Order: sequence, then C-alpha cells, then structure tokens
Amino acid sequence: CWLLFHEDPQSDYPGAYAVRQFIETAAKMDIELAVMNPQDFDLVVDRESNWSALYKGQSLEKPDFVIPRMGSETTYFMLAVLRHLEHQGIRVINSSLGMDAVADKLMTQQILSAQNLPVPKTILAKFPVDIDFVENEIGFPVVVKSLRGTRGSGVVLCETREHFQGLVNLIGHADMGTDFIFQEYIKHSHGRDVRMMVVFGEVIAAVDRQAEGELFKSNIEDSTALSPFDPPKDMQKLAIEAAKALQLDIAGVDILFEEDGTYRILEAN
Repeated sequence: CWLLFHEDPQSDYPGAYAVRQFIETAAKMDIELAVMNPQDFDLVVDRESNWSALYKGQSLEKPDFVIPRMGSETTYFMLAVLRHLEHQGIRVINSSLGMDAVADKLMTQQILSAQNLPVPKTILAKFPVDIDFVENEIGFPVVVKSLRGTRGSGVVLCETREHFQGLVNLIGHADMGTDFIFQEYIKHSHGRDVRMMVVFGEVIAAVDRQAEGELFKSNIEDSTALSPFDPPKDMQKLAIEAAKALQLDIAGVDILFEEDGTYRILEAN
C-alpha cells in the first residue's frame, strides 16, 4: 500500500498522528505500507506502457492500493497523481472524484442538493456583496466559510447585518485570493453536530460533538465535549446516501439537528 501524505509523518502537522496510526496498524497486519509525498512524483503519460510512475527519480512497482491523506489541502497536482494511478488500474481509496468533491465546500453542497439531500441553503460569495440579497435568501445570523477551510478554520458566524457588513468589507478589500460561501444558520444545532464514520456504505461509529458554552463550532480542535452516539436509522441512512453521492468509500459525515426532528448534512470529509 502507498499512503499519500504531503507532510512529515513524524511532525506535529494536523493529520500526521493519523498517518502514524496507519503505519503502526499496517505493521501489525503484515501489510507493506510506504508513506509517500504526492508532490515527489513525476508523471509520464505514454500509450506504450500500462504502468509508469517515477518517485524521486526512481521507478516503482505497482502497489495493490493507494490511500490518499491530503484532505482539503489537495492541490491540482495531487489530484493529477491520483487520476494517473487510477487510469493505470490501481484502486485508490478514496477516489480522485470523491477527494475533489469534498475539497470544495460549494461543490459538496451542489452534489448533495442535486441528489435531493437536505443541506443548509448556500450562496457563493461575489464582491461587492449584495447584502440585501443575502438577507432575503438566507437571513441573519449567517455563516461565512472559506471554500477550502479545514478543522473549523475559516468559519465565522455573523449574528447581525452589521457584523456581516463589517466582515464582507474586510475580506472584500483584503484581496486574499480565497473564495467564500454564505450559509444558512441552523439555530437548533448551535454548537452541536454528529460526526458519523461511513465505511463502504456502512456507519461503523458516531460521536456527538458539543461545543462548550456559547461556542459556535464543534470541531475537536476547539473546546468540545465528545460522547459516543447511537444514531437512529434515518440519520444513518442520510450519512450513507451522502457518502454514496460524493463517491467516498470512507467518509466522516457531519449532521445538524433541526427543531422538527429532521436533519441537515453540514459537510463530509
């Protein structure tokens, strides 16, 4: 197995700990696992060969399968590496299509809504922002997110029109090269969501995440209380359908609670 990771597995970089767990578990299972940086590949597209991959200048034998662990920081080059391997018959878990679908929060919402799955109403930001349009479509409070944020970064809750006005003025003039979405605020689920792990079409675990105090985000990196959760069948079905729509073999699907007992899919990872 090749595990693709773009940082040092022995570092404190987010995600490195999970990679070390993969290494440890593979050794116990007698699986030969190599951690490889996707940026160190050279791609050769050649119709004369059914296998071509150079890594740090060296030819490699075909692996049985590949696990990408780049997350939302997946670049075009990294996706090209995954597609190159897939086109040469290698099983990639998750696929390049699934990785691309969840790296972009707007694309995730577009795919899920096209399958008639419940998601918060979402607007792609364009500057200058028409605040009246946002207020009419979504109202306030409104959630502002960067399209490729991860682990809760780049997410702000704007409680009022004035707060929103100040924020969009700031990001609109900063020329940060970052795209944003504006998203409906689900009040009943403030500071709380359920993360369900879906593996090959089955929910294998779930955790209830509750932010402490009045905090808005329930990411593990923040002050969050975690507890095991036994998800009802309809919630499990929603997570499984989301993973299927996004073409993810392995997914963490985050679910919000509505006041009427129904759910919304916040995002998938």
